[in-house]
Formats: sequence, structure tokens, C-alpha cells
Amino acid sequence: MKTCQFADFRLTPGGKTRTETKKTVVVAGAYVIQCCPFSEVDTEIDYICRMSRQWIKTWRNPFATASWIHLTLVRCHPFDDGNGRLVRLISSIPLLRHGYPPISISLNQRADYYDAINKAFEGDHEPLIQCMLKGMQETIASVQ
Repeated sequence: MKTCQFADFRLTPGGKTRTETKKTVVVAGAYVIQCCPFSEVDTEIDYICRMSRQWIKTWRNPFATASWIHLTLVRCHPFDDGNGRLVRLISSIPLLRHGYPPISISLNQRADYYDAINKAFEGDHEPLIQCMLKGMQETIASVQ
């Protein structure tokens, strides 16, 4: 990961949140997304962890839980690098606990995936859940 490299003649160890590195993140592409301000990242992570633990235990729909965790973590963007991998891994926990495979998004799905994240931010989680399902189906088919 890039955060384990020297940048500007100083080492930024992996695992340091943007609160410590003091970096602002704006994701630009088809949509412009302002992520959580670096000063609020650690507080936001605490909230996400607290709510995720509660919802993993109580929500009956693992896809809804995975979608919420995914959206809140991706919008927080807690690290300088590796956020997408981390978000997909952590968001897979409720799915794995119910016997589903982890989230897998193919390169072919990238555009739909980013669009689905933005739709989830606007309140419609269905496209993000469909991306998760499609990725699972593609992965299972390739393994078989």
C-alpha cells in the first residue's frame, strides 16, 4: 500500500488514519464526493464500529447491513490508501456470518459499483446490493 512508502522524505506507516496524516480527500470522477473531514475520521470510525456491531447482531438482512457498513466506511475514507479493499472486507462480515461469500467487485462492474455507491448515499441501497450479488455470482461461476 502506498502509505507504507516514503513520501516527501517522511515515512507514513500503514494503519494511520487521515486524522493523523491530516489529508483531505475528494473523490473526483463521474461524481465529486467530499469525504469525511480528516479531523472527524476517528470519531466517525468509532461510530461506524459501534453501530456495525449492533446491526450485525440485530438486523436480519445481511445485505442491508453490508450495504450500510460499506456506504458509511467508503464515505468516511479513513486511510490514505487501501480504503476500497478494507471497506469490501469489513462489509463482508455480515454476509460471511450468514453463509454468503465475501463481496467481490470485478473490473467490469467498476462503473456500476461507483454509481451504486452514490445512489446508496442518496438513499437507494438496491443498486449497491445488486452489485454485491452480481459480484458474488461472477466469483462463484469463475470458481466452478
